[in-house]
Amino acid sequence: MRLQFLAITCITWIALSYSPICLAEAGEKTNSSTHNFPNAPQVFVVCTGWHALCSASPDCKMNGGKDKADCDCLRVNETHIVATAEIKDTAVKRLTEVKCTNAHPCDVDQAPVCKAIKDGQYEVDNVKYDWVSTYSYRGWCTLLKLNLKACVPDSIDYTGDRYWAVCDAAPCTENQHPSDPERPLSCQCRVEYNTSFVGMNDSCTGDKGGIMSSFPLWAWDFINNTYPFPMPGYEYVRGACAPVKSDPWIEPRRASESR
Repeated sequence: MRLQFLAITCITWIALSYSPICLAEAGEKTNSSTHNFPNAPQVFVVCTGWHALCSASPDCKMNGGKDKADCDCLRVNETHIVATAEIKDTAVKRLTEVKCTNAHPCDVDQAPVCKAIKDGQYEVDNVKYDWVSTYSYRGWCTLLKLNLKACVPDSIDYTGDRYWAVCDAAPCTENQHPSDPERPLSCQCRVEYNTSFVGMNDSCTGDKGGIMSSFPLWAWDFINNTYPFPMPGYEYVRGACAPVKSDPWIEPRRASESR
């Protein structure tokens, strides 16, 4: 099924791989006026193929300072989403921003970052990586059942983590001795401190002394249990996650009654 990419304004997604989440897959919002310009870069581009998926990694370990964490992530082969603003390869990021704009959006696999990820040419700090963490919907129906929680570190009586990992477009390597065989990749994710995020399993605390990979609080509508903005492909996943039952049918009014 081919996803037609949407030209989105007003918001930058940081996944999930946000996590989720996905993303993903993205956090800070950008100035909403930025994406009103035709030549502004697409907020998301869509690719296919192998990638790392860090959705709901619950035990990321801080790496050295306070700005990086190592997260054990899945290895999957499916359609995935890249937040343009989060691309870590500066040359590839520039090429993608120039080619993929609101006025001339890139379709699936047309963005330069897609080719860089597929060819193992994604370069960060003079190192080329075969794996990159992006956002896709693998396991999303399960994630929706994890009792998502609003985590607000500056609120009164807050007791959760103040650090959390953002894995979107993070470079990854194969973990030679993974503690969990289902998560054979280790991704070097950037870390947010003291900002609000979405917690999993009704918790704001990571497992085993680690921190969780997540996404910013503004990127989830807790009332309607959905994204507050158009997300590529989510219309398909939302239906797939819904229970099998008939929707309520309302007989259309006659044409004369609607006049």
